[in-house]
Order: sequence, then C-alpha cells, then structure tokens
Amino acid sequence: MAKQTLGRNLETLLQPRAPAGSGVRSLMRETQPEAAPPAKPVIPRWYLFGGDLLLASLAIIILYTSPHPLSWKKELFCGAVLALGGCLALAALFQPDASCAGAGVTPK
Repeated sequence: MAKQTLGRNLETLLQPRAPAGSGVRSLMRETQPEAAPPAKPVIPRWYLFGGDLLLASLAIIILYTSPHPLSWKKELFCGAVLALGGCLALAALFQPDASCAGAGVTPK
C-alpha cells in the first residue's frame, strides 16, 4: 500500500499553465467598462404618496367614527397608521429621481 505524502502531484502544479480565458482577462483589466445607467425605480413615487394619503384618511375616519374617548388600542393603531404613512412619504421623497440620474458625471 502506497504511503500518503504531502507533496504528491506537486510537479503538476508547478508546470506552466494555459493562458487565462476571456472572463479572467476582463476581470484583470485596469480599465472597467462604463456602468449602465441606473434603472427606473421599482415603485413610482405617486404610489407612495397615494398610500400616505390613504393611510392618513383611514386614521381620520377612525377618529371621527369611533365613540369618544378612544380606547388605547385605537389610539395606538391610528398612531401606527400615521407613522407608516410618514415612512411612505419619506421613502417617496428620498427615492432617486430618474431625471437627475447621473447628475454631476461628465461625459468622456
């Protein structure tokens, strides 16, 4: 039975290798190809603003149709609905605009 050694087949690793393929050469290039322009946002802004308005109107309807004083559960629900609507509005405001994409980048 042959004895296992650490350097078995080491000579095959030391032989010159075949040239790299085109994928490896493209990764090793110094200059990178130009990046593609950013894609349009997945969700349009007006969907987010519309969701904000619908959630705010839901909270107002709950406030005016419920008997007063409101229970703590309804107050918590209305607060959570308004907070979610505010998050939607902020997401719409901070969403990158397609018309401003690439602003400040000078063409070659």
